[in-house]
Amino acid sequence: MHLAILSDIHEDYENLLKIVAKAEARGFDKLICLGDISGFSLPYYKYEKSRNASACLTLLREKCDIIIVGNHDLHAAGIDPELPDIIKCQDTWQHELDLDPGYSEEDISFLATLPFYDILTTPMGNILFSHYIYPNLTGFVKGLNSREKEFQAHFAFMREHNCSLSFTGHAHPKGFYKVHPRGFKHYRNRGIKITTFPALIGIPPATRNQYQRSFGIFDTISRKLQVFK
Repeated sequence: MHLAILSDIHEDYENLLKIVAKAEARGFDKLICLGDISGFSLPYYKYEKSRNASACLTLLREKCDIIIVGNHDLHAAGIDPELPDIIKCQDTWQHELDLDPGYSEEDISFLATLPFYDILTTPMGNILFSHYIYPNLTGFVKGLNSREKEFQAHFAFMREHNCSLSFTGHAHPKGFYKVHPRGFKHYRNRGIKITTFPALIGIPPATRNQYQRSFGIFDTISRKLQVFK
């Protein structure tokens, strides 16, 4: 099974069209979006005239087998998520710089139905998909993790759900990163074979911010991940 995985579109419809076309040209069995379809702010992004959150959402609804909600999507839908007790006291994103995505009422109703995570059963076992890591699955709490010990709660969440592999977005890495309980490693855009489990893969953003847009394709039989520009 070939899984095409993308994340963090941030209303960049032009680049989303290109990424979906590239993924379709390479072939996949399922297309998965890890959230943050919404969330455009200046001066962080520069494509104000071409941004189109509603068109992004429409395309993803047509093409995707799984769509996960991100923190910017929750904000756009006016949803204040119930955070686990362990992170309730931490600083959260207020999204005060986000411009109005211009969603229709139907768009907002759909965003409100999206899950915080999803689990796909594959030939290699269960795979967990979320916008970020447990207990901050939606990325609503500020801060990014870069040391393996900071991912231990997520690995426990994976064990609870019998998952050997996890994919997340949110962090906007240049390239991608792989985490297992005893190591964190960053990679530029290229292919790797995942041999150590449990493992978490941090997927690069699809939006054209300071890094080139990217997406990944994972083969559940060979366990090879290729990240493309």
